[in-house]
Amino acid sequence: MSNDMHSTLNNWVQELESETEIVSSEEINEEANSNMVSFGFNDTVLNDWGKDSVQEFIESCAELYERKSMGISMVFYSWFDEMAGQIRISAVSQTHGKLPFRCKVNPVKLSEIVNGIYSDDSGLYTRGELDVWCKNI
Repeated sequence: MSNDMHSTLNNWVQELESETEIVSSEEINEEANSNMVSFGFNDTVLNDWGKDSVQEFIESCAELYERKSMGISMVFYSWFDEMAGQIRISAVSQTHGKLPFRCKVNPVKLSEIVNGIYSDDSGLYTRGELDVWCKNI
């Protein structure tokens, strides 16, 4: 863990470390829902955390999921749920060959997800496609 990450985000990663068990399933939605974690926030804490800290937090979550996936090839993904005001993460097996979204997905860099969080724009309502950052783990 970096000392640059905000203490709240650092604590969340430590809680994930102790509480997360990665589920693998033939059923993509079961797998995605079992592995999904949501993190709520408001504008005040966002400003306190800073973009670099949020980006580092999501990267740390991906690393944690990779460690806990027990050698199963998975796709870690993160997106901003604009309606709920949450950063969300999950992982599904690479064998599915897709993500479990019903809407059109726009693969983006992590920095674009973070910028979307700070501008309250997931892409879904402005462009009709959800910005999602993916990383093979």
